[in-house]
Amino acid sequence: MAALISKSMRFVNSTRLLAVAAVAIASVVTGCKTKSLTDPIIGPNYQVSNVFRKEAMLPAKVRRVAVLPVSYSQATADLVAGKETLEPIFHSELTKASRFETIFIKPDELKRWTGREQWDAYEELPPHLFKLLAGKSGCDAVLFPTLIKYKAYPPLIIGWRMKLVANDADILWAVEKIFDASEETVSNSARRYDRAHVRNNPVLEDSRSILLSPSRFGQYTLDALLETLPNR
Repeated sequence: MAALISKSMRFVNSTRLLAVAAVAIASVVTGCKTKSLTDPIIGPNYQVSNVFRKEAMLPAKVRRVAVLPVSYSQATADLVAGKETLEPIFHSELTKASRFETIFIKPDELKRWTGREQWDAYEELPPHLFKLLAGKSGCDAVLFPTLIKYKAYPPLIIGWRMKLVANDADILWAVEKIFDASEETVSNSARRYDRAHVRNNPVLEDSRSILLSPSRFGQYTLDALLETLPNR
């Protein structure tokens, strides 16, 4: 009789475990369905254009790159705030891209060496600039990043201009692009980027929140731009 009771109890416990597992699976499935209904992303992605690459691959001699401080054409309140927000993210994303060894030049270093805290590759540069930077940092090329547009309230707008130049003044890569979150393809790409990189439970995350965050939207723009760098 005792053996029969024990067997019955094991059966009941097993049944309860199966029921709990079924509820958990149903919750996940239902959650995924709810996610797709409440946070749909429909339509094509944004394709970054206005990119120049001299070659598909970086020259073998370009291993170390001096990265200048992010510059801006005018010291407006928006651009100054954008630089403060986005420069650390730019450094992080460039390092993750792993195309070359990065040497981040500080503004005070650049001023001490050249008399200025920032340089834009699209302005007239001192003829000795590349030789000077190579001597100070041991670099093989110089990356000039410029923030050309920054709007930190919806719809977010972030614009970049970048140029990678070898020490012999040979342009290896250049890009200029403005990302406007009000454009459907840009919004789609940013939200899909957010979906792919979200660290929380994706069932609970709303990808549209990236369109309200200048730092996260800025991270998307940098990832999209740096993907166009020549490969190693």
